[in-house]
Amino acid sequence: MRRSILALALATVLSLALSGAVAAGQATQTLGITGNVSFSSILGGSVNGIGSISGDVTDGQIGTLKGTVNFPLRDETLTVSPSTTLALVTDPYPINWSWFTGCDQFGCHFISGTSIYQRRHAEGLVDVRLGQLKGSGYLSVNMYSGCISDCPPPFVFINPPVSGASLSGAVLGNKDAGTYQLWGQPVVN
Repeated sequence: MRRSILALALATVLSLALSGAVAAGQATQTLGITGNVSFSSILGGSVNGIGSISGDVTDGQIGTLKGTVNFPLRDETLTVSPSTTLALVTDPYPINWSWFTGCDQFGCHFISGTSIYQRRHAEGLVDVRLGQLKGSGYLSVNMYSGCISDCPPPFVFINPPVSGASLSGAVLGNKDAGTYQLWGQPVVN
């Protein structure tokens, strides 16, 4: 009996120690999104405001994002929770470019190439709470950093990709229901 109690206590202590080591090894960052929010009620009318949400990204997995929306007459809380695993993936993103060099008796000439930028992105279904209203939606996050390979010559004009995030869906409650949209700038720290 004593041996089984001792074995159980030792297993518990070892389990707690290992779970602490795993938690300590996880890389955690913060994802923040700030932008314009619109809500259209089924009762009629719509309202626009500025919203900001943030939350942890642990080992590439986006957790619950919480924040507020500043509507003209009142502020509302906004909570966005992934319905399933929502991973922030990093991959290369190709951008084509060309440069007009001039024309001669043989025709017009261009130089062209493909530059590789780095992209971090995630998209998926989420559960949303906007004030007292609950619902679901779709979150999309795209963040681009500078050119990482085959960068264009300095004289070439190129439209680099633009980072952005969007959240849209529908929410309902016992006094109102409607659709919402958020468009904003994502930042990971």
